[in-house]
Amino acid sequence: CIFEGFMDFLSYLTMKGKEIAPSLVLNSVANVGKAVKHLDGYGRIDCFLDRDEAGRRTLEALKGYYGGRVTDRSALHDGYKDLNEYLQLTAKNEQ
Repeated sequence: CIFEGFMDFLSYLTMKGKEIAPSLVLNSVANVGKAVKHLDGYGRIDCFLDRDEAGRRTLEALKGYYGGRVTDRSALHDGYKDLNEYLQLTAKNEQ
């Protein structure tokens, strides 16, 4: 699993519990080039990136490296900028 920021990773962990796949946090989409060397051994790469231009560019860059092994998982937070915003606003609505 790839996350754009640490808060998104923590939000996903809050939503899914401790049973998640190995994860990589970019901390900035500018770090995607540095991250690719750590992804070579994985058969599937799930991307939980922001739903903005930078997130889409990063997803396309990863697809350029790994093709069909890359899956866009941003539908999980459809209608929200990122996982953190999704969790904050949906948790607030449930109260």
